Amino acid sequence: MTNLLQANQALAGLVNHLTTAIVLINTNMEIVALNLAAENLFRVSQHQMQLEPIGTLLNLDALLKQQLQDSSKQQQSFTSRDTQIQQANGHRLWVDLSVTAIDDEGSLALEIQPLERVKRLTQEARMTTQQQASSNLVRNLAHEIKNPLGGIRGAAQLLQRELNPSLHEFTDIIISEADRLRDLVDRLIGPQRQTQKQICNIHQILDKIDQLLRAEANGQVQLIRDYDPSLPELLIDANQMTQVFLNVGRNALQALVEHQTPNGHICLKTRIVRHFTIGNICHRLACCISITDNGPGISANHIEDIFFPLVTHRAQGSGLGLSIAQSLIQQHQGLIECDSQSGHTCFNIYLPMEKLP
Repeated sequence: MTNLLQANQALAGLVNHLTTAIVLINTNMEIVALNLAAENLFRVSQHQMQLEPIGTLLNLDALLKQQLQDSSKQQQSFTSRDTQIQQANGHRLWVDLSVTAIDDEGSLALEIQPLERVKRLTQEARMTTQQQASSNLVRNLAHEIKNPLGGIRGAAQLLQRELNPSLHEFTDIIISEADRLRDLVDRLIGPQRQTQKQICNIHQILDKIDQLLRAEANGQVQLIRDYDPSLPELLIDANQMTQVFLNVGRNALQALVEHQTPNGHICLKTRIVRHFTIGNICHRLACCISITDNGPGISANHIEDIFFPLVTHRAQGSGLGLSIAQSLIQQHQGLIECDSQSGHTCFNIYLPMEKLP
């Protein structure tokens, strides 16, 4: 009996750690259990849903309801691919749905695999490859440019010593432009300092960003903070994270000001997400920092190239802020994503929540 109990507990633990959402329902179409992935997907707890009708979790169409009832009565399994389901809150999801009869009484296990996650991982891998290739090309070009710049600046200084002071304004232009190009090249090459992680309160960093953006906004844009007070401290490089949030926040602020958005606002938000996959690693817990604005949005034609270096769609933009932000996030084994439409642009930054020493 002890071995059987241990085996059942081990099996329950295994199901709970699967990344596929699993919902168990009885013959009355009532929810019996959810695993953690299902709780995270539907933003509910097992305690809330215990013995609730499946309709409180999913608004199923008549055909799918009938399929579930038939599957329960006949103890047959079925799979429905590329199926659209509607959550009780109205949000629609495209999923692969597999239904399996699990006992003689007609109880069912619903395996729900959101296709958005699969598409996101595929898109993430493709964009990462493209961006790395683009960044490597730009860095190589930057190194080739930087080498002769020192010679040009040095030659201009030597020439300045030989020229009449009345002509120094021309050599000054050469020197100042060489310095400007050197600064640009240094930014293209990217951060050279190694990541120095410390235990930090992410909300203190965001408070600093809030203060800086408020000062720069000069009353033109409202700043909103929406923090999860349960969020623990993180092992991160505070200076690098400050640069990331500031780069993203300033982009939002500049977009709002330039387009004179009525009632413009920026929201700094933190949440914990569970069983979140970054690259090929599924993290049990991750911190999501969202920076959202109600500005003009980013067009669909431009959204996929915003993290490329030197790509900008603003008149005064350098095209480096988001590229640098992505590089710093990747050094933290994290992920930055953007979702944008007119009136709503959201940058989500995901950081794995490592066990603190």
